[in-house]
Amino acid sequence: MFVGEYVRSVDGAGRLALPAGLRAGFDGRCYMTCHPDGNITLSTVESFEAAANRLMEEIRSGEKAESALRAFGANTQFLSIDKQGRINFDDDTLRHAGLTDEAVIVGVVTTVEIWRPSRYRIVSSEHDQIKPPRQWDDEDDS
Repeated sequence: MFVGEYVRSVDGAGRLALPAGLRAGFDGRCYMTCHPDGNITLSTVESFEAAANRLMEEIRSGEKAESALRAFGANTQFLSIDKQGRINFDDDTLRHAGLTDEAVIVGVVTTVEIWRPSRYRIVSSEHDQIKPPRQWDDEDDS
């Protein structure tokens, strides 16, 4: 499981070092998807392949169009994580995520998201605004 929030530098070569607690879950390789929300999502090989298999089953059953698989695969790359725990992003990926010198890395339980700090602040504040108010089940919460 991937948890926590970290701020890390992106070096001039487009490399980002994953925190040790997150990198261990990838076993040196991952799938990287340029997400439509403007971030990068890292998935373990196992979870990505399971999601791909579920999508293919939905296509076979007629629940989804075949174009869904094309979009799923086209925005994804298979990456190796080097011995220092770094991922090397190409220019298109850096541009997609708006990454320059700093990134926010967020553990999202089954995946890891990588955000430009300003974008992450915006999506975090949007989530805070739509969160429903707390409701208590009993009256003796004093």
